Amino acid sequence: MIYWDNNATTRLAPGVLDAMRPYLEEEFYNPSAAYPQAKRVRAAVEKAREAVAALLGAYTDEIFFTSGATESIHSALAQFSSFVTTTTEHPATLRVAQKEGSALCPVLPSGLIDITAWGNLLPGHEGASFAVVNHETGVIQPVQELSDAALRAGVRVHVDAVQAAGKIPFALHDWPGVVFASVSAHKLHGPKGVGALYVRRGAIFRPLVLGGDQEDRRRAGTENVPGIVGFGVAAGLAAEALKNQPKFYDGLRDRFLNRLRAAGLELAEQGTGAPRVPHVVSLRVFGCSGEALQLLLEAEGLLCSAGSACTSSRPEASHVLRAMGLSDTAAREVLRLSWNRFCSEEEVDAAADTFIACVRKLRSVQGTHTGPVVVYVPEHE
Repeated sequence: MIYWDNNATTRLAPGVLDAMRPYLEEEFYNPSAAYPQAKRVRAAVEKAREAVAALLGAYTDEIFFTSGATESIHSALAQFSSFVTTTTEHPATLRVAQKEGSALCPVLPSGLIDITAWGNLLPGHEGASFAVVNHETGVIQPVQELSDAALRAGVRVHVDAVQAAGKIPFALHDWPGVVFASVSAHKLHGPKGVGALYVRRGAIFRPLVLGGDQEDRRRAGTENVPGIVGFGVAAGLAAEALKNQPKFYDGLRDRFLNRLRAAGLELAEQGTGAPRVPHVVSLRVFGCSGEALQLLLEAEGLLCSAGSACTSSRPEASHVLRAMGLSDTAAREVLRLSWNRFCSEEEVDAAADTFIACVRKLRSVQGTHTGPVVVYVPEHE
């Protein structure tokens, strides 16, 4: 099996499970207790906090742990009575934006936020929110420019850094307008069920989850110690890997796409004309249903996505691609392929061969009389 759906989730990095295991077994104590055993557990939580803060370019007291990115995003957006966001955001943000008073900023065909429209929409809102890296296309937004515009308008900014953390180098302290930032462990080879929210020093923050005094009274509930420890180890490993992996990823993407083009496949990448992370390709194969091609690839052992994991079970065309100007038909011909730092050239070659064979197979069963092969999904009663 070749797993190329790493924007959805990632495997644990070597060493992460081993680091977590003691806190599932003998070191099971509550980190808020006063006895020595609990203090050892508290020390492990704080060590993990230091690692996550270092990865994000933040102070340790600006990081608190959550159950994952969705909770982190909701905690940040709960600070605003209304906010500006974009039409290509993750559903965790867009569904909050549906509340009265929030505004959606359009994007350009490249997937970049329309900076003029962004500046015009900011006045009158308490907050603004956007993803540093888009979850479907890998497009990198100009964080400095967008957050500076918000800072001038007196608007606090939350960035969804889920697909950026551990993938591209950045420091939150380099962006003065960014007050909140959300991250997730399982996107960077850590465990599921744990994330973090960055809250800039001095920022007013009203907890979303109330109860005990955990996480400096910013998030109640006994901490998920094994998950937090695993997050810390994964963050440290990701920080080390960032020193070399962008060039490595670029080589893999070029190798894969060059093999497909050499085989005569008619392709189009989404997000061209914008900066993009090198480990994600949003690829349209002209005349081939993305859903049908995904199923063929799955049967041959290559796992990818016809959209983000949170929406791939829904039959509608991707809202991200439609916001970028693609028709429903064009959007349905797009697959998202996302690999990780453990990928190899041999894996890329095998994936390319499988991809080429599946496209040819799909084309062989469709023609001018039959039309494209599509996947039928019955409506729910």
